[in-house]
Amino acid sequence: MTLIITELSEFGIAMVADSAVTVEEKTPSGDTIHRVLSGVQKLQVIPYLSAGISMWGLGAITAPVGSVSTDVWIADFIQRHTDILSIDGFANELARELQQVVGNVKTPMGFHLAGYVEHHGKRLPTFYHVRNVDGTYRHYDYHDFIPGQDFPPRDMKKGKVYRTRNGDYGPYAALAGAVERVLPGISSSIGISIPYPSLQGRVAYLAAWLKFVSDLYASSGMLRTIGGSIASLGITPEGQVLSYPA
Repeated sequence: MTLIITELSEFGIAMVADSAVTVEEKTPSGDTIHRVLSGVQKLQVIPYLSAGISMWGLGAITAPVGSVSTDVWIADFIQRHTDILSIDGFANELARELQQVVGNVKTPMGFHLAGYVEHHGKRLPTFYHVRNVDGTYRHYDYHDFIPGQDFPPRDMKKGKVYRTRNGDYGPYAALAGAVERVLPGISSSIGISIPYPSLQGRVAYLAAWLKFVSDLYASSGMLRTIGGSIASLGITPEGQVLSYPA
């Protein structure tokens, strides 16, 4: 399982991802067990575009050299395409190549891709969701991979937030929706801002949700399929990519 979140606000772009992966193993007695391992790099930087990319869904790709983990494959893709000069070009080439190597697999797979672009003389945020599905939580309709530009370049007005989450996001979506309805009143009553109005505050807020959901899974007796170390980064309106401890 996975939980990734990308947010665009007046402060910049915030991206967070967990690092857990669930694997099946056969025991010597023939039973099947599930193990949750951590350390997968689901969030990575595209340095030549000053952009970030994160992934959810299918955990391995059948490449020409054999099966390779998706995070290893995307790291190689980033290194192989330093000649791509735009986020739009990157999204389109990623969709094209995924269609070649993954094809019509009936497992959801998607990539959050976000950064700043020049648009009418301004640096504006944009967000792509390269994916092979559309639909709602756990109810997907499959199609070819598309380089969906879900957020075309535009100004982020003060107080406005655009946020996308994917993976096993059901518990997070329900809880965050409830908490954020009362959060302004709580913040006002205790005299502090949650989250703090800055890019670092927004990143830390999203990372806190990933940690909380991971702990909730553990408290319910479920496998901690969302968890491990949390990767987080912020991209400033000037295009500077910042990594934050989480």
